[in-house]
Amino acid sequence: MPTPTELMEVAVRHGRDKKRKNAVAALLCGAVPAVLLSRYSESVVRWELWLLGFIVGLILGLIWGDAFEYVYHRWLLHRPRSPLGNGHHEHHAQIGTPEEADHVALVSSPLNILLLFVINGVPAFLVASRMGLWGILSGVFIGWTVYLIVTEEIHWRIHRNGWLPPGLRFARAYHMSHHDIPNSRYNIFFPLFDLLFGSAGRSKAPAQPARD
Repeated sequence: MPTPTELMEVAVRHGRDKKRKNAVAALLCGAVPAVLLSRYSESVVRWELWLLGFIVGLILGLIWGDAFEYVYHRWLLHRPRSPLGNGHHEHHAQIGTPEEADHVALVSSPLNILLLFVINGVPAFLVASRMGLWGILSGVFIGWTVYLIVTEEIHWRIHRNGWLPPGLRFARAYHMSHHDIPNSRYNIFFPLFDLLFGSAGRSKAPAQPARD
């Protein structure tokens, strides 16, 4: 029978593998459409307008990513008696156990990363095609990619007590309080929509020291 240390080592290895595969999938799903759209938009608009649109789209993509994280976490992952809800319930149940790291990934597989990009990308593409906003759409895809990868990495470091930059050290106590009070604090590190929807709540989880 494996020891707790052995279980933890396996869980960490599996968790890192999931995180790496999700990051690669996000890069492919975001960067490939962004490059193709950029090549197309270069032929129909001046580069200055494309660059401005790309910057606007990047900001919109980051905000959209934060909004989608909130909706996905609050109304899908915390929905009872659903496959997504069951998987996320396991994430909550494994806090503090040797197998916790195996359940940290916010998205369960690269296929689900692809589905997330399709669900978000199709309506965005339809709007952009109507209005000719190809530069903005390129930025949106990159914004989604950056937000997803950064969020998964920060979530991993929070649960593994890893290093966080000074401006994000609050996120450890903020997110871990969600595990004490699951009906609050659905944003992980940028609580814009928690504040907008009044779910920021109060922290009851003490901050934990970072582990090297």
